[in-house]
Amino acid sequence: MTRSAFFFALAAIFAAPVMAADAPVNYVAEMTGMVCAGCKDHVTASFTKLEGVSKVVIVPGDKPGTQKVTVTSSSASITKEQAVAALGTSASTYVVHDWKKSDQPAN
Repeated sequence: MTRSAFFFALAAIFAAPVMAADAPVNYVAEMTGMVCAGCKDHVTASFTKLEGVSKVVIVPGDKPGTQKVTVTSSSASITKEQAVAALGTSASTYVVHDWKKSDQPAN
């Protein structure tokens, strides 16, 4: 085996898991209860603890008093129940009304 063939094979071995990784999945939630920057920080920190989450974006929702939360994760199976559980004792303050996968990129 030539030196260049060896390095090519070595690179292929290390690159395979990266190429095999699933594309990020976006989840969109409609929530209420976030009334200040501290609330936004708490929800962001809570959702960041979910499996594979790399990004949380919170913007005003379509309805008054709601927020649209977009969560980007490498996991394709995060449920609304898991999101509510991640909020911990604050789950009664921050209400997740809707949780669904989205084809739209995070804001």
